[in-house]
Amino acid sequence: MPAQFHITHPEKVLDRESGMTKQALAQYYFAVADRMLPHVAGRPLSVVRCPEGTGKPCFFQKHVGRGLPSGVDSIAVPNRKTGKEEEFLTLDSAEGLVGLAQMGVLEVHPWGSRNEALDWPDRIVFDLDPDAAIPFSVLAETARALKQRLEGFEVESFLKSTGGKGLHVVAPVEPEREWEAIKKFAHAVVLEMEARRPELYVTKASKWERKNRIFLDYLRNDREATSVAPFSPPARSGAPVAMTLAWSELKAGEMPVFRVADFDDWRRRLARDPWKEMPKVKQRLNAEALRAAAAESKKRRP
Repeated sequence: MPAQFHITHPEKVLDRESGMTKQALAQYYFAVADRMLPHVAGRPLSVVRCPEGTGKPCFFQKHVGRGLPSGVDSIAVPNRKTGKEEEFLTLDSAEGLVGLAQMGVLEVHPWGSRNEALDWPDRIVFDLDPDAAIPFSVLAETARALKQRLEGFEVESFLKSTGGKGLHVVAPVEPEREWEAIKKFAHAVVLEMEARRPELYVTKASKWERKNRIFLDYLRNDREATSVAPFSPPARSGAPVAMTLAWSELKAGEMPVFRVADFDDWRRRLARDPWKEMPKVKQRLNAEALRAAAAESKKRRP
């Protein structure tokens, strides 16, 4: 990491379980910048800051505060209710990622749209959130089933772990439809899956309904809704990492786990990142797909 990327209190331990320091986090962000930036740069960001590390009080931040580190910028975002502009965090460089480490950021959440097209999302995100009783094999089966459903609409998707117990299935799309259309499509897709297997899937956020089920969360597809970025550690003890995965990795008997502290052990994955080609994927969510998804979910709804 270049010497000019200055970190104050580099020895501060941000994760007691793994021993990860502020300097180690900064070096990690710099090392994965080439793979992480395509998914976070040029987008409004929400972050979880843990100035005293995991296990201590953390806080969620999306608006710009005073004294931003070098490389961390702002983007004016009109409030959808009042129209008043609010300054959101954004960045577009490795220096900005290092700046997040300076801020004690342990979790990075980008919008599903870019700064120049805030109301036109270019990602569809499905969050598969299992109850603790659900084995990984069942979660993996669900991810594959969702992949197949999207392929039925001629939509290619990509897979990542969340750094916790869940998986994200993400489909890049051309930014030509507004949030409401994208959210309706995502909702229709998961409603159809729920109708097929109501004993296993639930699409409502109520905690009591999720017992022994997988919550098919489509709610990430909304303006200001976010999801954890690839290669970002969630603010969890041990500093695990949300990792891009090949679909073949679902054959493993358990959730693959990667940690910031173990980066040297998995650094070689960066060269064969399963999401490396995602920015080159140009696919459209056409009107026929929207109608078909809505019609099928309506047909199968109880």
